[in-house]
Amino acid sequence: MGFCLALAWTLLVGAWTPLGAQNPISWEVQRFDGWYNNLMEHRWGSKGSRLQRLVPASYADGVYQPLGEPHLPNPRDLSNTISRGPAGLASLRNRTVLGVFFGYHVLSDLVSVETPGCPAEFLNIRIPPGDPMFDPDQHGDVVLPFQRSRWDPETGRSPSNPRDPANQVTGWLDGSAIYGSSHSWSDALRSFSGGQLASGPDPAFPRDSQNPLLMWAAPDPATGQNGPRGLYAFGAERGNREPFLQALGLLWFRYHNLWAQRLARQHPDWEDEELFQHARKRVIATYQNIAVYEWLPSFLQKTPPEYTGYRPFLDPSISSEFVAASEQFLSTMVPPGVYMRNASCHFQGVINRNSSVSRALRVCNSYWSREHPSLQSAEDVDALLLGMASQIAEREDHVLVEDVRGTGGHSCPVQPGLILARAAPWGTPGEPPGPWTSVQHHRP
Repeated sequence: MGFCLALAWTLLVGAWTPLGAQNPISWEVQRFDGWYNNLMEHRWGSKGSRLQRLVPASYADGVYQPLGEPHLPNPRDLSNTISRGPAGLASLRNRTVLGVFFGYHVLSDLVSVETPGCPAEFLNIRIPPGDPMFDPDQHGDVVLPFQRSRWDPETGRSPSNPRDPANQVTGWLDGSAIYGSSHSWSDALRSFSGGQLASGPDPAFPRDSQNPLLMWAAPDPATGQNGPRGLYAFGAERGNREPFLQALGLLWFRYHNLWAQRLARQHPDWEDEELFQHARKRVIATYQNIAVYEWLPSFLQKTPPEYTGYRPFLDPSISSEFVAASEQFLSTMVPPGVYMRNASCHFQGVINRNSSVSRALRVCNSYWSREHPSLQSAEDVDALLLGMASQIAEREDHVLVEDVRGTGGHSCPVQPGLILARAAPWGTPGEPPGPWTSVQHHRP
């Protein structure tokens, strides 16, 4: 009887703690999926919630069928017409390449709409005959596969309830790009030892991405290499899209483990969970501070309004208009190549796969790159981050460099860049096109 009472007490209130002992975690641990951040509207900003709309939806049938040709121009023609222009024009506001890719990292923390819907719906992109990259022989039957993203199943039933895309991460700036947007995803990233994130053979790198993580692992279009080796386990499902975004994920991985090791030395009596949550709390706070009070003011050259208190009636959900506009804005500043610089401020050569040496990492040949010869150590990653911080981005305009647009010619034989009109799949009128790659819309 006494044992049963003790067991019931433990299940109800937790294990017995000696009088005077303190629990190292003295706050309510933040959920990974974004639920209950708003105590009135529990689902606002949570994983799986729908995107906001700033303007009414515009579908062909008023419900979910997207507009297409001839009502809208061909996406490839649109890309080549409005996005072509000279490369090498410097940012008018001295924005750096690091600032651009940090923007992509922040965006991956706030929104993810690339997960294919179920059942599958394809909107294959017709390539105009004679396209120099995709149909040079003028066959006229070339299409690029494009799959519509996941939507909120409670929408798309009538003109008064048109389809809305669903956000597959939280809409909060909560470090989900570092720790994932679910408890199970976070568990898959952890070592459960010393509060650290799990590393591979080299402690400066996470272990390779593999099941149960549903991370994008598209084949390297430059080499055809596939599989998880060289693609790391991150909180962001597309964190390995290119080495520039990957370097930021590695930076936060190392920063978390640095804090976990520091806390373990300061508090030798803490167990793994206490160390992990304390390190996570500090990393997220640092991330939020950098994003809101350092990166955003310098990137927009505008000081955010002073914080005046929590507003429970403000919906934090991201809008589809913001997603398309922000990605398009960032894409105009992506350069055709990214430099590497060592700690003594000297730019260094980049070793290519064929052992030749280049001045920079070419962007078009870096998508889904695995085990690049110039990115084999923590020092190499540091050199890439220093190079990105030292390099001025492309000008803020309508021009996309050939590495993003997909017309690279002989210097860039593999073209993952393709501009697709976002207005049709999401039903957003007047929405600018956004850069996508055909391989980004398929899981292996």
